[in-house]
Amino acid sequence: MPSWNDYRSQVTMPLMAPGEKLSEVEFLKLLGACQWESISRLLGVPLQDIVSEQNDRLYGSVINVELDFGAAHSQERFGEGAPLFVRNRIGVYAQRFVEGLFVFDDEEIPDAELAALDTIAELRAQRRPHAYFTNAFIVRAGGNAKLKVFRPRGIDAVTEALATEPAGIREHARVQASGEIAPFSPMPESLPLVPVHRAPIRYQVIPETDLNGAGLLYFARYMAMTSYAERVFLEEHLERPLSNPLVEALSTDRRRIFFFANATGKDVVEIALEASLVLPESFPPSTTPGAYRTPFKLLFRADLFRGTDKMLMASSLVQRSLNVPASAKAVLTEADRFLRRLRTGSR
Repeated sequence: MPSWNDYRSQVTMPLMAPGEKLSEVEFLKLLGACQWESISRLLGVPLQDIVSEQNDRLYGSVINVELDFGAAHSQERFGEGAPLFVRNRIGVYAQRFVEGLFVFDDEEIPDAELAALDTIAELRAQRRPHAYFTNAFIVRAGGNAKLKVFRPRGIDAVTEALATEPAGIREHARVQASGEIAPFSPMPESLPLVPVHRAPIRYQVIPETDLNGAGLLYFARYMAMTSYAERVFLEEHLERPLSNPLVEALSTDRRRIFFFANATGKDVVEIALEASLVLPESFPPSTTPGAYRTPFKLLFRADLFRGTDKMLMASSLVQRSLNVPASAKAVLTEADRFLRRLRTGSR
């Protein structure tokens, strides 16, 4: 059985987002680095020396990600100075794919809690925050539009092989074929937010921040793009727009995202977004630390398309909580007013 790797860190300013909370994007970068380090340990070679049998440099392209902070946690709980304990276990499938299970917390995670975790279903059932990654070993072939899958040199000696196809690969194929992402469980009932403007939201790729060292659009930046689209949707596309302070109070509860294509630094990404509001009676009282209120939650379903050829790049489903400090009276009043209007259907 594959062993669990142990990674420890601390939430410092580079890992934080506005609102003095852990940044989802930067945290996913950290988890991605942990997974690649686990792959390096498994293959027994330095990160930069992971190559194909033809000696081409390989990269761990992410196929899908699931992130869940759990009922008792939030991005606010992981504030500045909070410890980060990350446990990661990987397995190899078909010598070309890697499945990664993550359990993370702000306290030590005993080995005994991890012993029975073998599948994503068991990961979801345990009590701590978790993440799930599936990677493919890829080589750039003439640009970001053509990424081919290869097996790494030395993979034959790896004993941590998975006998069955990982759930992430199966779900990836299903979402790509059907366009449907499996709902969260339990999936709360919600009221749709109807936009005034229905055109896709356009995001210009910024090479200096969106591309990684290999010149690829980094997987965590897709989440930054969806967050950008959510902000534009809420601040500009509704008949009664929401304020920026209210939008900045949004924190990710859980996300499922599937990746299908990459882009270049000159591309524009077109984001088709649907949103709905989860009523407060549909979820338990807030467990965020300190004096926070959660007037409502939001669900966002997004599809990202490459502007040059309309190729589907990714599909995402995310649930976000509006965690507002109790001292922010104006923001709370705005949230209550918005919720009241949506309930009554008034304008």
